[in-house]
Amino acid sequence: SRLEAPTMEGEVRERTEAEAMTMAFTASEARAMVAGGKWKELVRSFEALASSTNTGVHDKNGNPAHPLDVLAYYFLALYRLRENEKIGRTIEGLASWIAGPTSDGGSHGEQVEPAAPFLLLWVHASYKLLNKGTQDEGLSRMYELLERCRALRSSYQEKLQFDVGSADVTPICDLEQCAPGAANTASLVAAWDRRHKTCACALACHHCHLKQFRPALRILSELTSSSQDREYGALLAHVLLQMGDVRSASKVAEGMARPAGEGGGSDALSGNLDGLLAFARDDFQGCLPKFEKASREAPGEAGVHARNNLAVGHMYCRDLHVSIKILENELSGDRTRALRRPLVLNLCSMYELASTKCEESKRTLHAWLLKNASDDFDGETTRLQKLPSQPGTTATTA
Repeated sequence: SRLEAPTMEGEVRERTEAEAMTMAFTASEARAMVAGGKWKELVRSFEALASSTNTGVHDKNGNPAHPLDVLAYYFLALYRLRENEKIGRTIEGLASWIAGPTSDGGSHGEQVEPAAPFLLLWVHASYKLLNKGTQDEGLSRMYELLERCRALRSSYQEKLQFDVGSADVTPICDLEQCAPGAANTASLVAAWDRRHKTCACALACHHCHLKQFRPALRILSELTSSSQDREYGALLAHVLLQMGDVRSASKVAEGMARPAGEGGGSDALSGNLDGLLAFARDDFQGCLPKFEKASREAPGEAGVHARNNLAVGHMYCRDLHVSIKILENELSGDRTRALRRPLVLNLCSMYELASTKCEESKRTLHAWLLKNASDDFDGETTRLQKLPSQPGTTATTA
């Protein structure tokens, strides 16, 4: 096949299929950009491809006009950059396709695998939560997605009873559509169970953001009763602490206690929660050893949270220089995990408390962030009055 393309002189000539392929933007290229935090470059690359081929996100019938995995990475980048208006202008044209078509020809309402990668379902449901004017519709969509995940998990669980050759679980990517028959039933059960829990936690967090604690408690209580993962118990206790119910949070923590001799990351989870309970009782000195222990034992993200809590504990003990040093070391030590908005916000608050010349420290931090953070980081987190411009970002957060 041949496509018409302008020459350097403006004349129209035919572009061969091979030439068109050289302009393609592939999922592997998108994955590399995601790994490097190059969200804006990903958006530019996709939009350049769409412009060069004179295609949008969808065709006139509301069907995808590009490979599904490429579309998923594009919408993930828009979501990370908080480009909610652009998401709305583009993804709504795919709404009927997202809700209706399935990969095996079923109709909407049947419990069959969606044709869309899960990421597209997630963005279509959740982006409206980020704008005050559309939060009610966003909540409705998220609850619909929650039920869809629950129904698919149940459907695959029922099928698994008769699928004797489906014991091994292989992870399924949320950004790329799994080819029909490529994943066994056990893997599909695990994928939709994880997606259901992800939606449930996102809804609980959003309800907490709106100070709607009872719906959050209901969601997390269901997760706690149906899962052995103690992370949900910790989240339940955090909600109770936000409500000021330290007594109930303490009972949840007691129920999470591990038998003596059992170590691992869950000990760190309990230690961090014990520190939060001490902090809630205004025992700021007493929370420090608990946070210190958790920060030493906790792996990955949990360690970042524990050290952030440790820094806040030192701040309340009026050891500002210690708390600042903890967060500065955390930022420089593992940038992929430490560059989180709460941690930077706390560090800026400590700068403001420690010195009347905090602007200089915050400007130094801001310059470092521009150099080291991925380009979806909200630069206004540093609370400088005049910031270097960061096109494509806003102060809106999830």
